[in-house]
Amino acid sequence: MGLSRRKSSNEEGTSAGAEAEAAEAGGSGRLFRRVGQATLFSIRAAASNVESMRDVPLKRRVQTLSVLTWLSGVALFPLLTILICIYLIFATRLSLLVIAYITWFVFMDRSPKNGTRRRLFSRLGVWNHIRDYFPIRLVKTCDIEPNRSYVFGYHPHGVISMGALVNFASYATRFDEKFPGLNVHVLTLASNFMMPFLREWILWMGLCDASRQTCGNILRKGGGECILLAVGGAEESLDAHPGTYRLTLKNRKGFVRVALKAGASLVPVMSFGENELWTALPNPDGSKVRNFQESMKRLLKFTFPIIHGRGIFSYNFGLMPFRRPIHSVVGEPILIDSPCDVTTDEGRRRVDEVHALYISKLKELFETHKKKYNIESTIEIK
Repeated sequence: MGLSRRKSSNEEGTSAGAEAEAAEAGGSGRLFRRVGQATLFSIRAAASNVESMRDVPLKRRVQTLSVLTWLSGVALFPLLTILICIYLIFATRLSLLVIAYITWFVFMDRSPKNGTRRRLFSRLGVWNHIRDYFPIRLVKTCDIEPNRSYVFGYHPHGVISMGALVNFASYATRFDEKFPGLNVHVLTLASNFMMPFLREWILWMGLCDASRQTCGNILRKGGGECILLAVGGAEESLDAHPGTYRLTLKNRKGFVRVALKAGASLVPVMSFGENELWTALPNPDGSKVRNFQESMKRLLKFTFPIIHGRGIFSYNFGLMPFRRPIHSVVGEPILIDSPCDVTTDEGRRRVDEVHALYISKLKELFETHKKKYNIESTIEIK
């Protein structure tokens, strides 16, 4: 009897163990099948991408390579040039030459503040490929007389003001033909001119540092010498979300003071599509992301949105900008006939008047042209 019970118990245990093993084998089988299916899907997707790449015209490949080279240079070239200089100083016989070069541009070269370099790189063919990647277009609404100096205000800033770079720092969109006699210097951070070799690249495109001294030096030359400022700056770059036009402008009056002090006229530029190039992580006012970005700006004097775009071979995710058009519309100048002392009460009132007029003209420019570029949103001034 006891033997029979033990035998029955053993058979039940054996049966249960077999069922457990079978269930485990079945679970493992399902897991392997799912892994296999996912792997097969990835292989097919990769093959599809490779197949689709074969159909991409060479012209588009060159455009992608040109944009990749420029963006990689902006991101990596500063660090690379510093490392090269360190190597040349400590590991080669060129140390004295490199030290002399660094000493020259730190203490002697005034071209970032005077805008005296010839624009040798503004006509390079690579800018035509970068222009056509998006594409980027410059839209003229009226003639601008070259017998004055001008302050161009660029809106919105976007992530890196790509439209400002291509339209005003290069001649790829024929700025020199559309506005003959004008020489526009795009202004950027002074720290960019402390980077060996990179500084020469951007100086030969007419860029200068964004200091008040630089603004005065260039504008006082008159006769078509101009500056361009992305007025919203780093603060506005944090609002570079597709489908929005949120401009940091309500309390930005420095560019108006610069213009009135030099007797320079103001030209509003609205760049439709500048905010469409990347998708940015949501960062509403007061959020942790926004607070971090604001703290970074206070500490380092610059900040950036957290973005993603398309890839080099994938159209869905990466850090390359999307192929979306930019139309930079140059508005009618607000003429300033004579310099003004902006430190007096009358001068401050004049600053407020011109600033209000500038915002009004910018809004008018936006509303007049937005339907041409399928813009449904409204402009917000903050």
